[in-house]
Amino acid sequence: MAVLLLLSAAGMGLLTTFLHRTSRLIDDSVESVRLAMDLQQQMTQYNRLSNLALASAEGALTSAKDARPALGAIVAGAERRLVEVRKYVGSREEELLLHEVEQGMHEYFASQRALLERRVTPGEAIRTSAPLLDAAMTSLEDFVDQKRRQAQAAMRQAAAWDSTANVLSIGVALLAAIAIVASLVALERFVHSPLSELERAIERFARGDKTARARATGPAELRSIAGVFNRMADRLVCQEENQLTFIAGVAHDLRNPLTALQMKVGRFDPTGPAPTAEHARRANDLVARQVARMDRLVGDLLDATRIHAGRIELKLEACDLRELAREAAELFRPLSSAHEIIVSSAAGPVVARCDPSRIAQVLNNLISNAIKYSPQRGEITVSVGEDRDRAFVTVADQGIGIEPEDVERIFEPFRRVGGCRELVPGVGLGLWLARRIAEAHGGSLGVSSAPGQGSVFRLELPLVEGAALPSARAASTPRS
Repeated sequence: MAVLLLLSAAGMGLLTTFLHRTSRLIDDSVESVRLAMDLQQQMTQYNRLSNLALASAEGALTSAKDARPALGAIVAGAERRLVEVRKYVGSREEELLLHEVEQGMHEYFASQRALLERRVTPGEAIRTSAPLLDAAMTSLEDFVDQKRRQAQAAMRQAAAWDSTANVLSIGVALLAAIAIVASLVALERFVHSPLSELERAIERFARGDKTARARATGPAELRSIAGVFNRMADRLVCQEENQLTFIAGVAHDLRNPLTALQMKVGRFDPTGPAPTAEHARRANDLVARQVARMDRLVGDLLDATRIHAGRIELKLEACDLRELAREAAELFRPLSSAHEIIVSSAAGPVVARCDPSRIAQVLNNLISNAIKYSPQRGEITVSVGEDRDRAFVTVADQGIGIEPEDVERIFEPFRRVGGCRELVPGVGLGLWLARRIAEAHGGSLGVSSAPGQGSVFRLELPLVEGAALPSARAASTPRS
């Protein structure tokens, strides 16, 4: 369409230029014809006036002298006309014709002046000057005819171009109409239809059709929008599935301890004999473990809610990470006698400014996961040290490892990967909470792993050099 408009504009410009030149040529021809006719009139007037002066019956000398100023004025006017006509000469042929006109006029005027000076009779004057006047008039008529032919040719050419312009205008109009129709069809096919299809897909998805997706058709912008919508829809569906999985996991994890408590309560008969001390101790231990398990689950859910809302609270103080690592290891050693938990640390204090209960929560989660995903009698190593301006704690296991494509996905909320996710209890919040707690301290939590070769989780926190540790710190048992 743009090319068509440019070609039309160029054609109109050329046509306008040509018509302007043609119009100017016609005007020049008309003006030169007018001047030539004026020359004819002046020569005729000169001839009449000079003949009248010669034909005076008495006082001929006085009459000739009296006519000389008028005759001179006519000659001067003819010379000016010749100069003006010369401006409109456009070809070699016209220049030659005008030269003949000029030569004939000069010869005629010179002949008439000589006759007036000799005071010849009118008859002799007519016989002498008539051929010269006829030749000059003939040259003028030839020059006028040439200019007329030139004007007529220009007019014919202008008429031809006018007809051509009409045809081109009609053709351009038809092409423009075809281009507009084609543009509308293309717009409907490549823009409006994909846009309507995208709108319908969004509307179906909004109404609950989770399988609704948009086809990537049309311009690049619409294809990009369709791709963004499809990825968003996939993510929302995946998020909904994760939430349903999370709800099912929470219900399962709550049901297990509740079932255990219900069984213990059901076995207790108020009307029967009192249980023995050993039986009561075992029942108490079972109830305590199940209540602690439910407390950890509810605590994780509350922490997730606080982090989502941006209201996580930290009570920062200078802490020796070696002590936190030892406490976490001591906490889990009695719970898993099949695993050997080894703590390796630097000789001196490794001090970080942190919330000890939150960092203990992170370490408990890492050691707990190492136990869950390690084979029987696997070795778990907890290392504490410094690396430039960072303090670090690593938890290495000899477990099943993580597939490369799942390394970052394990830190997503409600995400549990691997073939044993159905066998290992949990809802998939622990590592996500651990990373968010590390980031809230200005630190980081990452992992390096390979399938079948175990995993190494690395917690990094800003190092505090030369910090004074408190002489005593209240020990608390953080959640895992």
